[in-house]
Amino acid sequence: MMKKHFYFLLMAALVCGLSLSVTSCKSDDDNNNGQSEEQQDQQAMEQQEQDNARFAVLDQLADIDTIKADFLSETFEPGIGMPDGDDTSTRIVNTNDAETAAERFANIVGATGIDENTTSFPWKDDKLGTMTYTKVTDGTAWATVDVNIKQVPKLQKIIFRAPEQGDNNAAFKGRAYYRFGDVIKKFVYVNSYTSYYEYWLCVRPAFGPEKKEDSHWVCLRPNLNQNVIEHIVGQQRWYIPTKLGTNKEHMQNLAEMLYAILNPEQWENNVLTNIKNKKMKMFGDFNKNNEPYHNKFFWQNVCKGWDKEYYDQNTEENKDIWSLVFRTTKKYMTDEVNNSQNGLHLLYNGYSWASKKNLNLQLWQARYTNGAGVNSNMHTAQYTEPKAKLNGIKFDCRYMGGDLDEYGDFFPVNDECMRWCVRHATGSELTDPRYSYSVKKEIPGTYHVYRYYQDVDPEGGKDLNKAPEPDKPL
Repeated sequence: MMKKHFYFLLMAALVCGLSLSVTSCKSDDDNNNGQSEEQQDQQAMEQQEQDNARFAVLDQLADIDTIKADFLSETFEPGIGMPDGDDTSTRIVNTNDAETAAERFANIVGATGIDENTTSFPWKDDKLGTMTYTKVTDGTAWATVDVNIKQVPKLQKIIFRAPEQGDNNAAFKGRAYYRFGDVIKKFVYVNSYTSYYEYWLCVRPAFGPEKKEDSHWVCLRPNLNQNVIEHIVGQQRWYIPTKLGTNKEHMQNLAEMLYAILNPEQWENNVLTNIKNKKMKMFGDFNKNNEPYHNKFFWQNVCKGWDKEYYDQNTEENKDIWSLVFRTTKKYMTDEVNNSQNGLHLLYNGYSWASKKNLNLQLWQARYTNGAGVNSNMHTAQYTEPKAKLNGIKFDCRYMGGDLDEYGDFFPVNDECMRWCVRHATGSELTDPRYSYSVKKEIPGTYHVYRYYQDVDPEGGKDLNKAPEPDKPL
């Protein structure tokens, strides 16, 4: 595995006062109010898990740019879906079937037992508010959600519907600026002597034939300003992920995209073999009849693009996308993805103390492996909550991927699997608030690193008003 550390720019920050930019939670004596240590641990764990769940809900509903410790006291703009014309309090989430509509709502609230047969599902949280899911049967939508969340006061309704059920909302002609696998960078200011670029990977682009106008992106490193807790006990120091959010749909899309890039012919064969099977998903609810626009030749071309080297402004080195985004090599990534005993491991949500005094830490992990039939193309998902005692081991979530020495001891002995902290954002959320997001243009406030229509197929990107065409070898 690669042993190079994160960014040389950040090492100075560790010496000069990174505690100014991350939350420090040093060990101290708490007033126990007559509670036993076990009771205190249990209460703290329950509170942290509730906060994690609440943040995950808000992160999927709202445009969250910066996060304060007391995020429940903040208010945010709606971020889910696209506005229903001039009615910005109603958001349209274009969804191709009732099953996906139910699944998307279930993922937002973290509930089970919701499916396409669910007629109504009320959800309530004392610190957030209420949402009520209602199945629609008149053909105008799959479902609606009445929203009353005090942290997102301008969001009143979510409508899950297929493009043909509504008007031309979110429809656009031609080609989007970004495609699957494109990489952009965004500047992060930590303090007066530390700044860096973080890299975002497109896991579901805007696509006109699906009437999906917003793009979806993941970053595989925590933001030092918002997603890292520094915990110190004596001479020991750990860096723990927090407020990563939860978006199972786009974690799954990342897993499928990696499989397609590394196994383009098998990915395509799996899709075409199951093209009439509604249970077989292709990037969430993409219509499998549109597969020719993301065919095996496209993924082969993306792989060639990722194999090229691009300038990493943080380290002033040239790196391929595997190294730049995942901190590993293509070979190691292939070994992980194609080995059913390994798979893709993502840390999401945040952390909780199973016992803070005894340093027993709990994390949240998603593991994706390739299966058969409807579970092919990395659609076997397992969600776990790994726990370990930090005392005597190293854990630093700022260095993930190939830097196993920085975090590997937390996980089972002989595991040797790479892991990444994952965050999610839409193209709209990544847009500099001084500007507007456009499906046809570069996201304002970000910078191009690798782009299919520039670095692989510049001819195809010359005229974005042209209709999408099936891809071919380049």
